[in-house]
Amino acid sequence: MRKHVVRLLLVLGLTAVAFSKPYEIVEKENAVTMLYHGQTLWAYHHDPAEGKPYFHPLSATDGTLFTDLRPEDHPWHRGVWFSWKGINGVNYWEEDRKTGTSDGETRIVQMKRRVSETQTIQLEFDIDYVPTETNAVVMKEHRRVIVSPPDKTGTYRIDWSSTFQALDQDVILTRTPPLNKPNGKAWGGYAGWSVRMNKGVMGGVFINSHGVEGADRQPATWMLFKAPQGGSLLFMDHPQNLNYPVKWYLAPDMPYFNPAVIHDAPHTIKAGQTLRLCYRLVIAPGLWDDDRALKAWNAWIGATESKIKQD
Repeated sequence: MRKHVVRLLLVLGLTAVAFSKPYEIVEKENAVTMLYHGQTLWAYHHDPAEGKPYFHPLSATDGTLFTDLRPEDHPWHRGVWFSWKGINGVNYWEEDRKTGTSDGETRIVQMKRRVSETQTIQLEFDIDYVPTETNAVVMKEHRRVIVSPPDKTGTYRIDWSSTFQALDQDVILTRTPPLNKPNGKAWGGYAGWSVRMNKGVMGGVFINSHGVEGADRQPATWMLFKAPQGGSLLFMDHPQNLNYPVKWYLAPDMPYFNPAVIHDAPHTIKAGQTLRLCYRLVIAPGLWDDDRALKAWNAWIGATESKIKQD
């Protein structure tokens, strides 16, 4: 009898191990982290004192670390984060190197966080955009960030969507003009959701949805980054976004990339009107090819279009 009991306990123990997940979520007041085999896979920080929420570190399940946080050359760069450049002539991007503040404040007003039984994370934010000089809100944002757990291939996804609303006056979103525009600069054109990577992945390959490597400032539906030591990032634009297909801003020397939604011209949100943006970032172990990236983009677009029809 005792042998049967021991054998049963052993079987139950092996079954528990077989069905246990290699990842877990750790929640703190101003951050949420996913551990993968006990190591930090990603962390999302949303401290109201810092303003702009961001992912860092952000890694693939094969151990490739992609992100950098506040590097010396651009200390306002925060892993994977969102920031407008200019709103009504006020700079929300660069920060004073001593105080860490911008002329325009990205202010987290409210945050809701939910962890599902499948360990999918959903965060929702209400954000105000406020010039520090006047302290008067000029634009509101409702943001949703959903992070899936790694699938059987070790791949996971970040879905990011935001609705920006002008209040009683028009909101003009601006950027430093690119070189081919009046008063343009060679480094102009960026604004929006961005990825700042660390020096350890320098030398990686950027390839767009047309199969072209290093296609800076060219329109494409997606951009794939393949790190030299393995690990891939697939950044995807959505057909309903402004200026789709977007022009991609690449800076391989940092490295950095961004779907530069207002690269060619400023955009005005009329008083009382909204602008909605939607992106997906796929983080995968190993080196993806064009076909795999295209399949992932088609799957995402098909799923979002189906959801829109249901809604």
